[in-house]
Amino acid sequence: MKKILVPVDFSLTAENAANYATDLAFNIGARLELFHVFQLPVVSPVAASLVWPAEAYSQMEDDAKKALEKLLHKIEKKYEAAYHDYSLKPEVYAKVVYGEVDDEVYKYFTECKMNLVIMGLNSASKFSKILIGSNARKMIERHIPLLLIPGTYLFKKPKKIAFATDFSHSDISVLCALAEFAKTLNADILIMHTGHPASDQAGYKQKTEDFLNRVADRVNYRNIYHRQVNSERVKDGLDWIVENGQIDMLVMVHRKQGFFYRLFNGSYTLTMSDRIQIPLLVLPPEHRIPM
Repeated sequence: MKKILVPVDFSLTAENAANYATDLAFNIGARLELFHVFQLPVVSPVAASLVWPAEAYSQMEDDAKKALEKLLHKIEKKYEAAYHDYSLKPEVYAKVVYGEVDDEVYKYFTECKMNLVIMGLNSASKFSKILIGSNARKMIERHIPLLLIPGTYLFKKPKKIAFATDFSHSDISVLCALAEFAKTLNADILIMHTGHPASDQAGYKQKTEDFLNRVADRVNYRNIYHRQVNSERVKDGLDWIVENGQIDMLVMVHRKQGFFYRLFNGSYTLTMSDRIQIPLLVLPPEHRIPM
């Protein structure tokens, strides 16, 4: 059985992500684990010599455990109200650990052989347009399958998943894993590339054909399509496909110096348009394990 890990901090955004994960788990037959990382308050250097009261520490620990159990109960009640086929009810567990969020999530993910991490993502305001929060940024750098859910996005079964590619050879193995995920949802995969081939139209056409031929040879899934989005800026092309492509999820590979890396670490300074309000699945290079 596939296993989904959902880090929660008891915010509305995290609760929404947990609800999304529960619905997804039902649709793909997965086990779900709610995961809270308990962190002590940051102590200033001036007060570094002070000893944190054991009673206060114990109380915060108890409060965290109670909050997690309350969230678990709330999610199970929502599930029972939404679904009637209890034979397919996903297994849901809750766990509290101590440490830094990205460290503990990565450690638990690898040791327990999880398949996917689902995290809530605060919606970007029209003023700052900040898309990726600090914990999500750190998790992206951990190179594990990460599905980011906007804070107000309600689950709907994905029917079309867009895979943004720069035609890297390693994207083929990622597509193989993505195809296994799409099969469980009976969803289409739209391979999209954003660029402006006018300067080398013949070379671009050959590069596109070579990549799509490799996809046909390696990826065992029929519901795959391709679309070229003409745009000189990657960000504009992604905005266009999200707004006009009628997609339910955007998938990107995060590799050093790739276009996703440049998008989030280059001139865009970890920002994207606040118009992107659909789930964003970030996969590591050459990812091969089905989500």
